[in-house]
Amino acid sequence: MNGASENPRHVILKRRPVFWAITGIAQTLMSAGIIFGWASLLPVLKEEGVHASAETFSQIFTYGAVGNYISTLFFGFILDHQGPRRTAILASILLAVGLILCSYHLNSMCLSIGFTLLGFSGPGIQMPTLHLANLFPGKAREGGTGGGAIFMSAQAAAFDGGTAIFAVLRLLSQHTGVTSTTFFRWYLLVPIWVFFTAVFVWPDDSLETENDDDPYMGAASPYLSPGRPGREKRAAPTTSLVNASLSTVLIHPAFLSLATWVSIHILKLNFIVATLNDQLNEAFVPEEADSLIGIFGAMLPFGFVVLPVIARLLETPMWSLQAANSVGILYGAILAFLPTSPLLLTCLVFPAVATSRQLVYSTVFHQIGEVFGFANYGVLLGLTNVCVSTASLLQTPLVAWSESLGSYSSANKVLLGLTLPLFVSVLWSKAPSPANKGEMMPLKRVESVVEKRSRAYSSI
Repeated sequence: MNGASENPRHVILKRRPVFWAITGIAQTLMSAGIIFGWASLLPVLKEEGVHASAETFSQIFTYGAVGNYISTLFFGFILDHQGPRRTAILASILLAVGLILCSYHLNSMCLSIGFTLLGFSGPGIQMPTLHLANLFPGKAREGGTGGGAIFMSAQAAAFDGGTAIFAVLRLLSQHTGVTSTTFFRWYLLVPIWVFFTAVFVWPDDSLETENDDDPYMGAASPYLSPGRPGREKRAAPTTSLVNASLSTVLIHPAFLSLATWVSIHILKLNFIVATLNDQLNEAFVPEEADSLIGIFGAMLPFGFVVLPVIARLLETPMWSLQAANSVGILYGAILAFLPTSPLLLTCLVFPAVATSRQLVYSTVFHQIGEVFGFANYGVLLGLTNVCVSTASLLQTPLVAWSESLGSYSSANKVLLGLTLPLFVSVLWSKAPSPANKGEMMPLKRVESVVEKRSRAYSSI
């Protein structure tokens, strides 16, 4: 495509690719995953006079987390039909409304709705930036820049890094006296920045790669399904499920086991983030609990450090599935049976929780693409997140049960017990063996396609 006929906004992006890529990553950092820093925000709210039961606080976090999960389907639909610019404009407005409502946090209704909007709007700001990976076409091993894979890895890291935002608020509250109301109102600069970036820079159509035969976005975006420019469907399935119809995939054990696997792991992780303050206050004196909460808040944003390890595990997907199960057993067993050991919490539980979300979702992104193909990728990811959201609704009853018992030990044991069957159930999440009849893709072609898809997703 020549410069005379090319989309003017694409030209703007291509003139300064690194700058706009950094802009996209920064906007993800400051919006997409900030709600998962709840463990750092909760002590600030309590110190400022927000009085509520543990169950109510858990509900507020659950609303934000569920909003974050289900909005991938909502914004994915808008992105596919309206493009990055309109998607980001809508998400920035919702984020601004959420921040304004959160600034009136002494009203529990405002806090609940506001925090839900903070979670819901995050993916809507991240998703319009993912096509910027196409500013860096080609894989490094094939003579390209390799920048697309680096960009997608940075996006995943930025999502996790967003949990540091409320940790910064906690530090400012402790050392400078800044209130959360002031913080939320100043933070309105972020949605304003996103809004004007979308209005004046983000295009109505996603970027295309220079080489249409191997679009990067079709292989590496965790949120976008093929159908818009730069994302073409792959014909010739390698297995009976690749690019199969939704009606076939949604009732197949491979999808059901994967959806169950991610739902249980995210339920466990969200339960810990929502209740860690109360669990630590139950097990330790206030000064020690406060110190441990600070350590956890500092560790949480650095889950991305395991990305190279995850990339290697994804070369054999079953390893990553079972690795997540093993890590879940590790931190679950300590919280269930040894919750009063500061050494075990600091050295094992906190790092395990910080890295598990990255491990779980990187595996899901990869597995959906490899097992089910990319014809319905965005829809399948969205429906998987709906399953996650549904499972997350169990969090509030678990908190209420723990409060009635005066201890979180039983709930931690139940969640640990839910993890054990996953070692067996994930065996059904593998791609089924190719059918013995029908036209098959040549073996070398199969290996080439799967290798490209797998390596692209392992970088997320």
